[in-house]
Amino acid sequence: MTSSKDYSNFESVVDYTTVLDDFEGPLDLLLHLINIAQIKIEDVFVSKVTEQFLDYIEYMKTQPSRDVDKESEYLAMAALIVYIKSKAMVPAVEVAGEEMGGDDEEKQALIEQLRQREFELIKEQTPRLKEMETVGFYFKPPSKDFSEVKVVYTDFSVSAMLEAFAKLLLKNESMQREKNNIKEIPKDEFTVEQKVKFIGDKLADKGEVEFLSLFNSFSRSEVITTFQALLEMLKYQYILVEQHETFGTIIIKRNPDADLKEVDIEQFDEYN
Repeated sequence: MTSSKDYSNFESVVDYTTVLDDFEGPLDLLLHLINIAQIKIEDVFVSKVTEQFLDYIEYMKTQPSRDVDKESEYLAMAALIVYIKSKAMVPAVEVAGEEMGGDDEEKQALIEQLRQREFELIKEQTPRLKEMETVGFYFKPPSKDFSEVKVVYTDFSVSAMLEAFAKLLLKNESMQREKNNIKEIPKDEFTVEQKVKFIGDKLADKGEVEFLSLFNSFSRSEVITTFQALLEMLKYQYILVEQHETFGTIIIKRNPDADLKEVDIEQFDEYN
């Protein structure tokens, strides 16, 4: 059956500038579409994401330059999606003691594959940052005056901030793919010391800010530099970080024992 869709306006359906070389496989393309749609992975089959994926495959087949081997992976995924969606349309019936149709193992297996691939992408984004996860970086040693002992963190997981940062990078990358319609993007120039001053000014004014509020409409390079500045300020104990419950909001606070006005910006020169 020949598709009746007009792919001359395919950019209105999905980012037509996206090519297979941008992704390692069909799971990455699905995650890209899920990020754009801003939905949970488990909701993929009740959203337009699967339809967009199938539309993309049809569009891909109309292109003159094709990698047949890589394309086969996407076609296999497309066939699985069509199979799962068609089974969902069939009322569940019991045949010889077995339930046929309805929700099935294939659907759950694909959702688990997507979750696993998302986790792998997060791990790929943070290996270098994980190396900095040491007690000396994230805990303030006790004061010699034991009447003044203060614990900097008791309710914060470094992994939570790393995961939040990695997800931020993935979302930022998807948004850039979605809105980028030009061939070249001017390189942004940001330094760690600039971002230390930016964060310090915000905390001096407000006392505390939400972690994600420090990353508004930034480029990938600015996101990375801002996060590096946060880690350095944490290392030198200029800031405190709190998260009161698992998956809760991460709060960046000014350390009352540190004077943000006295931050030695020059100590961050080595990163620029």
